[in-house]
Amino acid sequence: MPNIWITSLCSWLLVSCSWFCLWVLSYSFIVEAELAILLFPFALRLGITLHSEKRYWPAVYGAELWLMISLAVLLEQPQWIAVIIASLSSIPLVWYAQKYYYGSQLRRLCVMGVVILTAALINTLILEFWLDSAGMVFLVSVTGGLMLVPSCYLIWSYLFQNVWMPLTVNLVAKPVELRSRHIIFYVLLFALNIIVQLGLPDDLRRFAPFCLAIPIILLAFRYGWKGALLGTLLNSIALITARNGVSHMEITDLLLSLSAQSLTGILLGMGIQRQRELNQKLRHELAKNHNLSRELIKAEESVRRDIARELHDEIGQNITAIRTQASILKRVENTPVGERCASTIENLSLNIYDTTKGLLTRLRPKTLDDLGLKEAVQQLVRELECEANGIKTTIIWNEPQTDRELSDATNVTLYRICQEALNNMVKYAQATEATITLTFQQQAHLSVKDNGIGFKQEDTLGGFGLRGIRERVQVLGGKFILTTQSESKSPGTELQVVLPML
Repeated sequence: MPNIWITSLCSWLLVSCSWFCLWVLSYSFIVEAELAILLFPFALRLGITLHSEKRYWPAVYGAELWLMISLAVLLEQPQWIAVIIASLSSIPLVWYAQKYYYGSQLRRLCVMGVVILTAALINTLILEFWLDSAGMVFLVSVTGGLMLVPSCYLIWSYLFQNVWMPLTVNLVAKPVELRSRHIIFYVLLFALNIIVQLGLPDDLRRFAPFCLAIPIILLAFRYGWKGALLGTLLNSIALITARNGVSHMEITDLLLSLSAQSLTGILLGMGIQRQRELNQKLRHELAKNHNLSRELIKAEESVRRDIARELHDEIGQNITAIRTQASILKRVENTPVGERCASTIENLSLNIYDTTKGLLTRLRPKTLDDLGLKEAVQQLVRELECEANGIKTTIIWNEPQTDRELSDATNVTLYRICQEALNNMVKYAQATEATITLTFQQQAHLSVKDNGIGFKQEDTLGGFGLRGIRERVQVLGGKFILTTQSESKSPGTELQVVLPML
């Protein structure tokens, strides 16, 4: 209990000082005591009560009532009883609004907007018989609410919604990094706005408010709706500073400008922040999909390797047994028909073995497991008989790191790319020279280049082989670039791939 009383007393003192200072500022350019209360002081009380516990409301409303009664006595304004009634009538509104004031920032801002509009209507209905212009009451209430209620939420969010680190030795020893460059830039920008507001000639003064949109857009793009709100508050200072005279029309224009820029800034910042949050979620989901795809590729290669090993062992043993039985049958069976059947069985078993061996190579290159990537690529060049087809092949291997540091998925992908590129080269390119360059740095860089006839650009990636390679590279988070020149002095095709060192 003592803590509640002390906190309530401090709250009462703080609200009293803030309320009175805001009333003085409001009165300085509205020049009507009643309307000055409806501008900033009422908005401050509305923002504080919306973000505070109900047990502290007596201190907040007590400070406001004490100041209004004191000002009514000093200024000899007995009709301020209507203003006091308007203040007390907002209690049920805020009480009910707090039940729905939770969740996302968008939900909270929507509740704030409903509260501001409803409070402005209540003030208008109560004070329309005491003041000359009901529209001015509504405009003043909305303007103050749009400027201060979101500001209270901004302060409350910063103090109570952030995760604060404990003050440890490591935190104290950590140097403070001030982004002075940003602060200086925005200060100069707003100073320039004030100079523009004050220095433009009268015939160009109507275009000055358009300059105020620049800092709002910049702050909204950098910090979301919070930055846009800060920009509108600083712009309000610029508008108030540039005001000359105290005519009713000028005050109305000023209030309309403040309301319009506050509402526009908050909505613009919300839209930008919402788009940024969606982009962040999209990047997160894409990263999850990439990780999942990589795991799927690793699982696929692991299954391929196991299946290839099992098939090789089982089929090899069985075919060897079949050939042995066929040889025994040849020796035992002396009839020509028996010998022919035994020879046919032996030949069929050899065909099955050769076919299975080719399928196993496509399923999982055994040389890659036995010899490594470099020797596997060299073996691939020999198997495709590049030299016999008139293609002089050069392999450039820059290897500051060994291929053992590469993952199995990266090794297989690089091998498949070389296999597909060389196969297309032998079949279609009509090339005489080919260069395969592999470089391992922070990433794995592969380049396969030939001096063949190339192909038309519209036929790029038309086949399933290169299309599958491109999709596999993209899944692994790499880059796939295929360039070809079929109608030039130096035709040829170059395939470039960059893969992360997974």
